[in-house]
Amino acid sequence: MPCSSNSMWRKENSYDKWTKPGWRIEQKYANKVLIGNWVEERLQFTRECRTANSTNRLDYRPQWDYQPDTFVRRTALRRGEGLPPKLLLAHHDTPTSHFLVTQYDEMYGRRSDHATPKLRSWDSNKLAWIPERSDHAAKVPPTNFGLAEARWARADRHRRSESTPALSSYRLSYQQPPLSATCPPRPPPLSQTQLPILPGLGGHSTPVRTGA
Repeated sequence: MPCSSNSMWRKENSYDKWTKPGWRIEQKYANKVLIGNWVEERLQFTRECRTANSTNRLDYRPQWDYQPDTFVRRTALRRGEGLPPKLLLAHHDTPTSHFLVTQYDEMYGRRSDHATPKLRSWDSNKLAWIPERSDHAAKVPPTNFGLAEARWARADRHRRSESTPALSSYRLSYQQPPLSATCPPRPPPLSQTQLPILPGLGGHSTPVRTGA
C-alpha cells in the first residue's frame, strides 16, 4: 500500500512539458505527419560521395583476361568487304564498255530476224532455265545515239577556246540583243518652267523660241 501511494504521487507530480509555456517552440508531431513543409522535406536526399553506376555498367562487367577470336574477326571482315568486282562483272571476260547495253536493247535490238528465240532447257542443278540470256551479254558495243560523243566534242571546243571567258548555259543560250533593237530614249517636252541652259551664258537660262 505505501508503494502504491508513492507511485501515484510520482505520477501526479511528474514533469509534463506540454503543461509548460515552452511547449510551443517544439514540434508536437513527427516528420511523417503531413504538416509544415512536408513536400520539400520529402524531396530532400543525402548525396553520396561515390560515382553513380549505370545499369549497363552493372550488367556487363569488363573481362580483362578475354582474348579476341581472330577467326571470327577475319570472317566478319571478309563478309563486310564482299566479293571483288572481278568475280561479279568480269567472270565472262566481257569488256567494261559492253556493260552499257540496256535490257531493252538486249531483248529487242539484237534480233537479226523476227524469229522466235531458241527454246531453253530446265537445269535441275542450277534450278533455272538455261542458257539465260542476261548472264551472257552481247559482246558488241551498245547502240548509243551520240550523246556522249556530242558532249566530248563540245568540251573539246570549249577547251580550245581558252581566250574566251567561261560562260554559263544561260548566257550561251540568251545572247544580248543589239542596240538597234531597242527604242532610243526621247527627250521630254520642255515648258516655260523648264528652260534649257545654253553653254557660254554663265549658267543663266535663256528661253528658246519654239515653233507654235
